[in-house]
Amino acid sequence: MNFPAVLSAEQMRRFDAEAARTSGLPSLVLMENAGRGVAEAVRLRWPGRPGRPVIVCVACGAGNNGGDGFVVARHLAATAAAAGAYDVRVLLAVDRAKVTGDAALMLRALEGLAGVSVHDNASAPKDDWSRALEGADVIVDALLGTGLRDDVRGTVAAAIAAINDAEVFTVAVDLPSGMDADTGRPHGVAVRADLTVTMGARKLGLAIEPSGAGGAIEVAELGVPVGVPDGTGPAAFWIDEPGVRALLPGRAGTDYKGDAGHLVVIAGSPGKSGSAWLAARAALRAGAGLVTIASTAAGQAALDTKVIEEMTARYAEGDDADAGSFAAVEALLARPHVRALALGPGIPTGPGMRALVERLVKEAKVPLLIDADGLNLLGDRGAALLAAAPAPRLVTPHPGEMARLVGCPTAEVQRERVGTARAFAAASRAIVVLKGPRTLIASPDGAVFVNPAIEPALGTAGSGDVLTGVVSALLAQGLPPLDAAIAGVFLHGRAGALVARTHGAPGAIAGDLPEAVASARLTLQAGR
Repeated sequence: MNFPAVLSAEQMRRFDAEAARTSGLPSLVLMENAGRGVAEAVRLRWPGRPGRPVIVCVACGAGNNGGDGFVVARHLAATAAAAGAYDVRVLLAVDRAKVTGDAALMLRALEGLAGVSVHDNASAPKDDWSRALEGADVIVDALLGTGLRDDVRGTVAAAIAAINDAEVFTVAVDLPSGMDADTGRPHGVAVRADLTVTMGARKLGLAIEPSGAGGAIEVAELGVPVGVPDGTGPAAFWIDEPGVRALLPGRAGTDYKGDAGHLVVIAGSPGKSGSAWLAARAALRAGAGLVTIASTAAGQAALDTKVIEEMTARYAEGDDADAGSFAAVEALLARPHVRALALGPGIPTGPGMRALVERLVKEAKVPLLIDADGLNLLGDRGAALLAAAPAPRLVTPHPGEMARLVGCPTAEVQRERVGTARAFAAASRAIVVLKGPRTLIASPDGAVFVNPAIEPALGTAGSGDVLTGVVSALLAQGLPPLDAAIAGVFLHGRAGALVARTHGAPGAIAGDLPEAVASARLTLQAGR
């Protein structure tokens, strides 16, 4: 499995120091590489116009982030000298005397270049910053970097407010100024960027923050391999298309339906048979060879009016699980080619079902995914029950379900999404899929994976049932649990994007998603 690293602010600080020491490259070279990467991103989007140069305002602070900004300005000014493409204006948010170290050297190099204007805005209020930004085609934000810990105040706060009010295409250097590098939340106020060119690796805050305040994210190479010096592993990994493509199984022309696995889904009850259908339909569209939905007698009767390709079964004659339900499910799991079990969408919530869920978690010898009311029935005993399981377990909670599993308010889960998912995965020995924009997948060994999708079309009733089917189908096809979770979440996000293009986010419904999952997988595996 090979996904790009996501680093915390402290990890990036240690990397910078270690890279300079081990590579023998001066820190000035790393700063030069960083600034050049941002300048190239600007040139790519704004290549210059005949007859009028592109006006670029570069707002710079005192630290290394400001030094990167001086490099950006110098490279764009050099382009202007050759072709008249850019009018570069540097706006200093600090007194020149406070610009020290490598940044001071880069400022001197910039000032020696003809055609660049450097303006002292160190004491300027917001109105002065707004006037200085008038007429800009592009703003480069190089005010603050990853070391920020306190709320932004004074001149820098005024500059950020003016940048946000300017409604001009804004490129952030490494991180939008004012954003916390580890949480993605603003320290009082933060730049809203259209593009962030981050150095060496994505920062954790950029990866997990679902507001999209960093805009599009590009990683600028620093000329040295990026890693964590102490060998502990990165803060997270970023799920990308090449990595997911490598995980997905193919299907040979000689394969039999059983070769693609048989999935059993315990789901549905009167009034909630749609949840079961969505999960099962998504599983088939995600590649499972066979799917059997097990429900109550009334649930099975309702499902038999809906399904065509899916098979149905029952585990109880009444409206709740009973003393014979576990044996009924065991018999289903003993069928040929059954490799995975999914549990939860639309199930009853009585005491019999609670007992069945707990017993399946503790005793089922196939990989088991638990979602929805399956998680609610586990409650705060979930971690202990899951930890004793004889086979892999996956849980797919939304924030409210996660809060019930760990016994804390939902708001606390949302504030500490990475820490909550990682801690529960370690305590339960289960793969945790914490759903939402930028869904997180946490492994018991501490690794966390961030899915890129921020897709409003997935915020619809039944979307989670579809995800249950997709991930479970990949389990049934033989993928290891972590791989199935990563690939399934990615495909689910892509399906949401496809549906939004057809129906728009407000018009999307979960029933649109299974077919879109199949299209997303086809496109991904074709390399398009």
